[in-house]
Amino acid sequence: MAELTLLEKEHVQLELDKLNEAVAKTSDFGEKLELKDKIHNMTMILNGVKPYGSINYFCEGCGS
Repeated sequence: MAELTLLEKEHVQLELDKLNEAVAKTSDFGEKLELKDKIHNMTMILNGVKPYGSINYFCEGCGS
């Protein structure tokens, strides 16, 4: 897997910040689950655990 560039990391971090804000603002349980799933996937990308570009795939390896 290719490592993210600094610009890509900044972009992912900005998106994570937006998603975390959205989680804090919503009271809908289903929406929170969906947002937290996206946060989990993006965090994996940021940490180099998940291949970049595979954010739409379900995380079956760790059970999340």
